[in-house]
Amino acid sequence: MKGISPIVASVLLIAITMTIAGVLAYWSSTFVEKSLPVENRTTADCRVAQFEFLSCRLNSTGGTLLFSLNNIRSASLNITAYVEYSNGTISENPLNTTLVGNSIRSYTVTGVSSDFSRLLIKTNCPELSRASVCGG
Repeated sequence: MKGISPIVASVLLIAITMTIAGVLAYWSSTFVEKSLPVENRTTADCRVAQFEFLSCRLNSTGGTLLFSLNNIRSASLNITAYVEYSNGTISENPLNTTLVGNSIRSYTVTGVSSDFSRLLIKTNCPELSRASVCGG
């Protein structure tokens, strides 16, 4: 009775080992991805997120700031507006809305005083923000 040759046995052992390693690598990567908190999963979306100001206008008589944003990419963005004044103070204005992917949306901030300097828009993506001086 003859067995299989040592070379064939080695090749089979290597193939079986590589198959098991591939299955474990796939399983562990999906397991880790599903167990991560939501904040960490959004960083992948942040790498491709981008938006721009379409318009920004200050109505100084009514103290109202009107601006429009264009979300250029598909990532949804949580928007917060910061109004900066010439004396250096900043007021935070959470807009409690999401700028969904590939869309244009208009916003209004009220209670803006006449010493308005600029508008800063920050998003849930730490490195994605834009500023505008806004026309009068």
